[in-house]
Amino acid sequence: MMSLERKSRRAFLKGAGIAAGSGLVASMLPANAGAQANSPAKGATKPLLPQFEGFGIPAEDRDEFWSKVRSHFSLDPQLTFLNNGTLGPASDFVVKTREYYDTLLAKDPTNNFRVKELAEVRAGLASVLNAKDGEASITHATTEGMNIFAHGLDWKAGDEVIVGDQEHFGATEPYKTLAQRIGIKIVTVKLPVPAESVEQVVAAYAQAFTPRTRVLVVSHVSYVTGLVAPLRELAELAHKNGALITVDGAQSFGVLPVDVAATNIDHFAGSGQKWFLAGTGTGVHYVRKDLQASLWPLYGYDDPGQKTSTRYERSGQFGIPASLGLGAAVQFYNAIGSQRIADKAIRLGKLVRESAQTLPGARVISSPDPALQGNINVFTLPSNLPLQQVVATLGEQEHIVVRSVSFGQISGLRVSTHYYNNASEVERLFAVLARWSKDPSLLPPTEKRTS
Repeated sequence: MMSLERKSRRAFLKGAGIAAGSGLVASMLPANAGAQANSPAKGATKPLLPQFEGFGIPAEDRDEFWSKVRSHFSLDPQLTFLNNGTLGPASDFVVKTREYYDTLLAKDPTNNFRVKELAEVRAGLASVLNAKDGEASITHATTEGMNIFAHGLDWKAGDEVIVGDQEHFGATEPYKTLAQRIGIKIVTVKLPVPAESVEQVVAAYAQAFTPRTRVLVVSHVSYVTGLVAPLRELAELAHKNGALITVDGAQSFGVLPVDVAATNIDHFAGSGQKWFLAGTGTGVHYVRKDLQASLWPLYGYDDPGQKTSTRYERSGQFGIPASLGLGAAVQFYNAIGSQRIADKAIRLGKLVRESAQTLPGARVISSPDPALQGNINVFTLPSNLPLQQVVATLGEQEHIVVRSVSFGQISGLRVSTHYYNNASEVERLFAVLARWSKDPSLLPPTEKRTS
């Protein structure tokens, strides 16, 4: 099987209009790496399509390379943004591509469906996922994709679905609706916190299967603990029990490699606005090809002659600028490389965990097992630091953006690191936390609201 890294490089060279036979790779392209415009034809009035030409710096020059990547984001230099798990910034290439199609359609709305361009976006997304032709489609969000799968199956009263207790509501609420409408049963699994091993996670799910189980719902990365699910092992478990597995990839797509073929999952839904840095209103959707004939679309008429991934896109007019901006994000992602992105983000995640362990009284609740670790990390604060007050003051006074998470009896600080972040930003966060931990009086009191 072709590696994700090789696929990414070939896909980028194709997307950038460079012949693979030329021997050029993204890191060897000219230094003029911004979103450039084509030379307009004489008398032309239409806007000019942005072109991306790489970073112009070999990836081996690590610090310089990542500095160049960071220069493509217009993040406020005074802002330490460590909350990509909520919303990620779009690169200048994505922003300019979206602006281009907004302007173009304002000048001439004639070609409002953009069939050829959208087909290229689907092909790019399929390459990122290592999916087959006709298995990837475009959505507006992860939640839409999770609803397509949940409502696309033929359910009967008494059928069971297994969900973990760390799932996002976007993955679980479709099944709550089905429980009310049809009478399916939701079986909730309490996952260990922190999870110690792959075997422990698989065992927790294994005990929930019964002959009535139809579906296992799993987040690739938990938004409340950062747990990276062992997808291949869980897919094997589900299939062994005659069930399907659907994966919420909101917190993995664009930062951790996703290989739908190697993991043998049945369904995957991801978002563009988080780790793929494609802007809001974008998502990716995968359904295994041999499952598509039995999975109904969520919208519109189901044409018997159309049994491919595009049948799941019948939601009306696409947001063309957003969808084609997603295609620009594919090029930007491929220019860096999936494994390089994951390595950088995980390296920063390790720094977060190590730094949290130096805070007296803090407790890391993300997994200690490298196989279950990623770039989202959660830890409780020392008892003398009020969580919500810390989060608010970090943002308002220190311009450091993180978020709090709570589930069950656990509440903690979540730090989400991506490839545009750097070690100094993580160090700055923990320098502030260490100072407040030693002297809580430095933390300003929360203002009381008056009615």
